[in-house]
Amino acid sequence: MAMLRASSIAYGQIANLRLKIEVIPNLSCRDRNLLALQSDVIGAHLLGHRGIFIITGDAPNARDNFKGVWEVNSIDLCKVVKGLNNGQAIVRGVSSSLTHVVDLSVGGAIVFGRPAEYITYKKKVEAGFDYFITQITYDSEQIISFYEEAEKNGSPVDKHVQIGICPAASLKRFRNVSRMPGIRVPVKVEQRLEKALDYKREMLITLLELVDEVKTKLNGYSIGFHVMPLGSDEMGLKLVEELTR
Repeated sequence: MAMLRASSIAYGQIANLRLKIEVIPNLSCRDRNLLALQSDVIGAHLLGHRGIFIITGDAPNARDNFKGVWEVNSIDLCKVVKGLNNGQAIVRGVSSSLTHVVDLSVGGAIVFGRPAEYITYKKKVEAGFDYFITQITYDSEQIISFYEEAEKNGSPVDKHVQIGICPAASLKRFRNVSRMPGIRVPVKVEQRLEKALDYKREMLITLLELVDEVKTKLNGYSIGFHVMPLGSDEMGLKLVEELTR
């Protein structure tokens, strides 16, 4: 979101050491040139990461007073990481052999609201992406339509996809999420949450209903759910507990 955060590679290492869980850091193409990006990827491998999630990165607003870099996009960087896995780096535009290879799986993003997203998905698969995590969604029909459109156009979704769901902690936070680029909230969902006497309970029920519908309609696909709590770890934990029952 073009905001200052600690390095996800370093932060992920702290989480890994303290919680003893596998962590997949997020790497944005916006903030570094290709040499720096490759340095970060090699550093992530040295720290013990074995997966990395690559995005092109949101554009900073004009008022933010800084510029994006974007020497490469996510598809380009995935190809570069796959090259690093094979012991080849790109230095000054030329392939250069590494003494040691890296070993990283690569995740990429799916944005359901983007036009012809199935075409972008196909290009990412061809580039070597191993799995995908989607943008936040509250719309089960949008998810199902993406799969149907990809199937109809000869590009069936044959990679594992983690569908992004967000138990926003308050109605105000939900409204902010609903205005993010690429996120579409059905009118019936918006009205349901706006009118709820117990917003938090209604949010959890809404997301669990979405999960049930998607699992039923897409039971032939490899899918999971990526929980992104905003403002309430407690709500995120409750949702995870319900999903894992």
